[in-house]
Amino acid sequence: MIARPPRAVALLGAVTCAALLAACTSSSADPTPMAPSSATTTTTTTSKPPTATPAPDAPPSAAAVRGGLALRADGARAWVLAADGVQVTKHRADDGSIRLTFRDSRTAADAPLAYVTGADPETFGDGTALVGRGGLTPSHGRLSDDGADVLALTARGGEGTTTLWFAGSTVAHTSWGNREGGESLAVTPTAWARNGGLAAQRLTWDQLVAAEPDADSQTMHDQLTCHELGAPDKATWNLEPWRPQVDGLAMIAARCNPT
Repeated sequence: MIARPPRAVALLGAVTCAALLAACTSSSADPTPMAPSSATTTTTTTSKPPTATPAPDAPPSAAAVRGGLALRADGARAWVLAADGVQVTKHRADDGSIRLTFRDSRTAADAPLAYVTGADPETFGDGTALVGRGGLTPSHGRLSDDGADVLALTARGGEGTTTLWFAGSTVAHTSWGNREGGESLAVTPTAWARNGGLAAQRLTWDQLVAAEPDADSQTMHDQLTCHELGAPDKATWNLEPWRPQVDGLAMIAARCNPT
């Protein structure tokens, strides 16, 4: 596997790429998830925790959160426990991903809306997270680490509703071929991979390398990141192992295709 740069450097590079690439793409840089498809089915439930939800300074244990709503998507698994007074609406899309919408009737605006647990939780600077082999992307909210394998979801910006998109799959299809005279890997990402923020960048790379071990090189990683930031709506992301490894600015100037 390739060496990873320090998190601070990687994040700075991602912010720079996103700003410079905004001018050459019509897609939004906001990682807000896309609306579910018309075929999405919806069920509504109000969380009924086994015990009263603790105060914000005393989050529930992971065991208590597992008594809440179970989420399963393409092999990923997590649990969500909503706070008292918070209503949850669950949507499952055709691609297997799940969106939860939280409506808060409480007066304590800064109190967590819900708690999330699952295997190996990890949060990122943009408020997204990985948990239970899947990814979580909030809209109008953010996830933070409350310790003891529990993540807290809080609202952001005074919005009336907050959504949480859970997905287990990032790569819908891959195909090797020839492009511009050399070997090329066409990657078709899932909807969540296109809009999932920093968590999606990490999980997409991990799943791509697992599916296509020959893609594990620094130039392929950098091309993928460039496409995630600058061309999220492109039908396929074409990655070429023969392209040179260049710095971020050169990658942007080459529109993700350095020569």
